[in-house]
Amino acid sequence: MSDTDSAHRHLVDNIFGLYTKIKAGSLLSEGLQRRLLILSLLIAYLDERNALEAEYFAQFHSGARTFADVMRAGKPVVRLLAALEKRFNGHVFELDDDLRTELVESTQLAAFADLIEGLHDTHGQGSFWRLYSFRDLPVELISNIYQLFVEDKDSSIYTPPALVRLMLDEALSWERIDRLIERDEVILDPACGSAVYLVEAYKRLVLHWRMRNAWARPKVKDLKALLTRVHGIDLEPGAIKLAAFSLCLALCEALEPEHIRKSVRLFPELEGATLHPSCFFAAREQGLIAKRVGVIIGNPPFKSSLSTPGAVRAAKAFRQNLAEKLPNDQLAYLFLVSAQDMLTDGGVISMIQPAGLLYNLNSKGLRRHIFGKWDVREILDFVSVRGLFSKGGGDTQIVVVVALAGEPEGTRKILHAIFRRSGKADAEQSFDIDYYDMHWIARGEDLADYRTWRAGLLGTQRVVDLVRRLAEMRTLGTFAQVKGWERGQGFMRGNRIHKNSHDHIWGKPMMPPDAIGPHGINSAKVKTAPRVPISDVRSERAFQAPLLLVRKQENLDQGFWDKGYMTFADEIVGFSGDDSDTPDLLAVSDFISMNRNCLSAYAAATSFRLFNKKATATSTGDIFDLPFPESGDLGLSASEAILVHDIVAYQRDLIRRGDQSVALKSSGQAVLPAFNETFLAAINHLYRDNPLVAHPSQSWPGIICQPYSFGAVEIDWSDSETLRGRVDALIREQRSESVSVTRIARIYDDNLLFLIKPDRLRFWMRSIGLRDADEVLADLRAQGY
Repeated sequence: MSDTDSAHRHLVDNIFGLYTKIKAGSLLSEGLQRRLLILSLLIAYLDERNALEAEYFAQFHSGARTFADVMRAGKPVVRLLAALEKRFNGHVFELDDDLRTELVESTQLAAFADLIEGLHDTHGQGSFWRLYSFRDLPVELISNIYQLFVEDKDSSIYTPPALVRLMLDEALSWERIDRLIERDEVILDPACGSAVYLVEAYKRLVLHWRMRNAWARPKVKDLKALLTRVHGIDLEPGAIKLAAFSLCLALCEALEPEHIRKSVRLFPELEGATLHPSCFFAAREQGLIAKRVGVIIGNPPFKSSLSTPGAVRAAKAFRQNLAEKLPNDQLAYLFLVSAQDMLTDGGVISMIQPAGLLYNLNSKGLRRHIFGKWDVREILDFVSVRGLFSKGGGDTQIVVVVALAGEPEGTRKILHAIFRRSGKADAEQSFDIDYYDMHWIARGEDLADYRTWRAGLLGTQRVVDLVRRLAEMRTLGTFAQVKGWERGQGFMRGNRIHKNSHDHIWGKPMMPPDAIGPHGINSAKVKTAPRVPISDVRSERAFQAPLLLVRKQENLDQGFWDKGYMTFADEIVGFSGDDSDTPDLLAVSDFISMNRNCLSAYAAATSFRLFNKKATATSTGDIFDLPFPESGDLGLSASEAILVHDIVAYQRDLIRRGDQSVALKSSGQAVLPAFNETFLAAINHLYRDNPLVAHPSQSWPGIICQPYSFGAVEIDWSDSETLRGRVDALIREQRSESVSVTRIARIYDDNLLFLIKPDRLRFWMRSIGLRDADEVLADLRAQGY
């Protein structure tokens, strides 16, 4: 951690410590706590930026040399705020009468003064030097303060700054800002919170102004004009005040200290003008945003509740327009659909959504509407980045939708970009993506089918064809239903409110999940069911032998049990039949054993719970939906068998662990022969008369070059070391502050082909060889070869 990061961390910790201390002691009203916290930070910032004159604070409290000296008594603080409001305007330093009266009478401000001094940590431990500075207040700090202010913490989640920057990279290019200015459009965040998106957008507007004006520094009037182009709405009044603070701070950051000192009435009145304390849906109905909206960006609340009358009305309109109910009453979906309608023609929206938008079965109608009616350009997929919102106390899986207002262009493909977990992502610094994580989806595909998108997570669009073929087969659930078997998950533990007796479970033999492994059931691990509360009971018949027991886990461990009554909990799915059903139950068990890899790959490609909800857990529905054809043969082709192997061996692990996975920690040198065999077989299926042949590979640190040729050829590598720097630059690109891209190169030189890629196993898997072959064949056709 850098010194700057450490200082910021100290500041954030001290703010949380102050807030906890004040809340615990009930020293001040919550409204005054919040207002003083915001104002203290802003005044300390102005002071340390030298925007206030020397000895400025002495006029408010006798002998005061610093802001912290003034902050120790209520009356001097009131006088200071009045002077600053008169000087800077914008109602930024204003207090209402009740808060002013409370502040005048308060003698409990020492904690605020200590925060400003910065000489004590959260435990009260003193230091000889300041632990932090207010000169540069990071946007992360404001987002952390927002978490203290909001009342509904479940739906208001801290957004990592790297994600904010990435979303604005995609939505607010220089050309987009040119259009914004030319057409007099504005940027809107419909759930602005602390204005983290609006502040970043404003900074880009300022930078764009400078670039278009020979890098001159904008004057106050220019900065104020740019500030009118960022608009926000939020239901929380405290959030609107914090948003105003954030934007005023951004305005100050664009000015030199002497310009701040000389300015009169520097801060514009934002609340009620560009920042609106309102329900977004009501604001939309009332036309609160009068300007044309050219860009919409943000992170709406993830909440399965229509919590305002405006939301209820919007959900009703959703049902009328789409002829179906809003999935799960998910507020974030409603924000997306409603916000899109506010865009001017050709405007762009970049909005975070729950991953269920892509991957939930019950969101199919919504997907059909979005991809059928909107010009969707990109889906940025962060399902693999676990803990992205952990600083806000959540582990929410998300995607980002980037779309233009207008009819979709039939020939333009949609980018499905999948970001993997990495050290930089965990540290909230930036994101990594590589060539094989970018999938261009044709609009002719069934974009409402969640399997279209799931295939990208597993490495190649070939997975879609495999899954759709297997999905046409009879399922295990259908077979069990026809047989009349009792089927379903086991009992579910409850809590103290579940007081009924369950003698058909308590004290009976119980199969724990870990008793079922790759080789069947280990009867030595059978336990006795404890006397615990049970919420979802299951009937006595569900536990009668003979039983087929399948563990709800990605590897589909299972076993047959015929040694008497056996209870099991909800981590296991059971199929119970009569004694005469024993042959069929055994046949199913044998089928799962023989086809476990293929069935596990199918579950990985179709399960919403796996990866999205639980890292390795499947659902009861996933078990029921496993293909079980009448022939007993899944009929895998050679290429399908390769896909299955790589999904089970590498892709599942890659989704969960990113740069710590086997695929990215292991070298690809050992698998090159298998890669070449797969790649050449796919190419030479069409070029039998003049087949492509592989030559010995050439490598540099971190990079492999695999050459091929049509016909015999000698390759001279004598100057290979001189290529090292150029090859590295070819493969790795820092696209922006927020994202780095790992590329591959296919170089065609007469009858030669060079594949240049990173040396990690991930780039040389056999399934990647199939994708490479598909793309090389397309290149060769385009060249008329």
